[in-house]
Amino acid sequence: MVSVEYLDSGIALISLNMPGSSANVLTTEMFEELDRTFAELSRQTDLSGIILISSKPRIFVAGADLKAINNTLDWPAEKIVSFCETGRSVMRRLSTMPFPTCAAIHGACVGGGLELALWCDFRIAADQGTTLGLPEVKLGLVPGWGGTVRLPRMASLQVGLDLVTSGRLVTAQQAYEMGWVDNVVAQDARVRAAETQLQLAVESGTYLQKRQQLLGPVEQVADLKSLRSQFIQEIANRAEIHDSAPRLVLEHMLETATLNHDQALASESIVMSKAYGSPPSRGLLNHFFLAEHNRKEPGFVDTNLVPEEVSQVGIVGAGIMGCSIAHVCVQSGMGVVLLDNQEEALTKARDYLDSDQVTTTNHYKGLSGCDLVIEAVVESLPIKQQVFHQIQQVICDETIIATNTSAIPLRRMVDSIVNPTRFCGIHFCHPQILSLIEVIRGDVTSEQTIATAVGFVRAMRKMPVAVKDAPGFVVNRLLTIMLDQSLRLAEQGHTIHEIDQAMQDFGFRGGPFEIMDVIGIDTCMLAGRAMWDSGIRSLTPSPVLPKMVKKGWLGRKSLNGFYRYDKLDGERKPNPEADQLLIDYQIGEERIANPRIAHSVMSAMVLEATHILEHQIVADPRDIDLCIINGLSFPSHLGGLLFWADQFGIGEVNSFLDQLAIGSPQRAPNAMLRTMAFENTPFYS
Repeated sequence: MVSVEYLDSGIALISLNMPGSSANVLTTEMFEELDRTFAELSRQTDLSGIILISSKPRIFVAGADLKAINNTLDWPAEKIVSFCETGRSVMRRLSTMPFPTCAAIHGACVGGGLELALWCDFRIAADQGTTLGLPEVKLGLVPGWGGTVRLPRMASLQVGLDLVTSGRLVTAQQAYEMGWVDNVVAQDARVRAAETQLQLAVESGTYLQKRQQLLGPVEQVADLKSLRSQFIQEIANRAEIHDSAPRLVLEHMLETATLNHDQALASESIVMSKAYGSPPSRGLLNHFFLAEHNRKEPGFVDTNLVPEEVSQVGIVGAGIMGCSIAHVCVQSGMGVVLLDNQEEALTKARDYLDSDQVTTTNHYKGLSGCDLVIEAVVESLPIKQQVFHQIQQVICDETIIATNTSAIPLRRMVDSIVNPTRFCGIHFCHPQILSLIEVIRGDVTSEQTIATAVGFVRAMRKMPVAVKDAPGFVVNRLLTIMLDQSLRLAEQGHTIHEIDQAMQDFGFRGGPFEIMDVIGIDTCMLAGRAMWDSGIRSLTPSPVLPKMVKKGWLGRKSLNGFYRYDKLDGERKPNPEADQLLIDYQIGEERIANPRIAHSVMSAMVLEATHILEHQIVADPRDIDLCIINGLSFPSHLGGLLFWADQFGIGEVNSFLDQLAIGSPQRAPNAMLRTMAFENTPFYS
């Protein structure tokens, strides 16, 4: 795990190489070996320096052992403080050796890995493929091994606040320009460059002055009040990061900028104890592990099969969705043939994509050389069937046909497909914004087809979840329930603004009525109708959406929906006519207190998620949470719908469902939820 080699120059080269892993992680065992190694080297009188390197091809040190952290979230504050102090006591040895130390970095050097490097006197970084940063706030945590103290004292308080509160990663060159990396060289030159750096340091003795400077406060501290205002605003603007950890670490770094090094370190431990095990950290860590799970097990797919190469993609439909799919394909280096029978649509597509990798055509024969053809036309079964007929006239037997349908089950389309083993669904939620793509397997879709579709999604650097065929699949099925329950609440007397605000307070970026305006009222109506026609009876057909469509209120695209808009990308404004329309269809006066609105909607979605599990549409409950976070922008700090239900309590979910069932019997808790509550069984066992 930790090996030492002695160079001719009298410098010890320490190599980190965790066995059986592609990454070096700071586990308890790694810390123990480092401590023993550092202690032994510090006693040697013939050494002139230490160089710390990694034997991994693409990673220096990836950070702390997150699995261990996830298993210790219930630790009391004093144990967390001790955890921070113990780790720092090992790393601190690098800054107190009787000779200079240097980290020769390549690849990922993040979190605790970067903190380890920051305790060295010098840092040499490879010019290609190196990323450095302290991303702890993205997990609801804060750096706890000196990162919040040493980084601002090496660079500046501004730089430290920027990197720590945002969690963003930087390149080696950027770190050099900020002043906390000493040199940037080619990867194969980093050890030699580090050796030279240490030899010069020994001759000049300047490393001792650097050590002394770091023990004081941050030099040239700017206006702290102004910095606080600036970063409070920047934190507020980062919707993708929960603000609890960034705010905690911001206040800590501002308050300790004028203190000495050790006083600031003591404060850092206390701040970590406040963030460690907090609800946002639990949720964000679960989100991290969901992604890890997906890398190994992306749903119903045989991961042992080698995906077929997809280099040329055909897309039928040059609307917003078709162009967005084409865009991500082009970004991944694939060739695209974009087909539409409307020349105006093709002209707009050419202007938007502006790429020589895209060929536009209004003739199906242009698809003849494609490895995969994706249908991305309107949500109409007859139109899709007609498109499939045309596609199959020109493609070869090996070409995969995929539908981007959002709600129509594959089983209703498969009769139109000559070779159904090469037919699947590839449902893009929002290609340029959301990472999730559902890969849907029909009853007779081949394993190779699914493996190739999953490989295609990964080639676009997206997150595939392979699910079984069902109306609405996972994302749109749960989205439809969210919108449906929101309409029920509006019919019970809540205002559009009240419901949207409650959902935003819960953590969604937009409320359900705002979402419907973005999707299109007509699209929502058609998707809901398709799911109803496919047998989903947890919906309650609403007269509101058809009435709005009849009036031409289609949402943003018509500048009029549940809200009004001056222009397509303009701000939303109240629409009194929509409010009145909902009042006209009001069926009761029973209201739920504002904080309980979101819990009512979430409980209805949890109930629907149990139907998905009972019908084995997903391979694992975690797939539902992956889908809802990465395909529906469910608040990541809540860890996923089912993770939230476990934290909230299955009994509490059932209480809300019992209340909803008074007006909507289909919302009553099912046997699965009743049993889980009785046996105290969570979704995450």
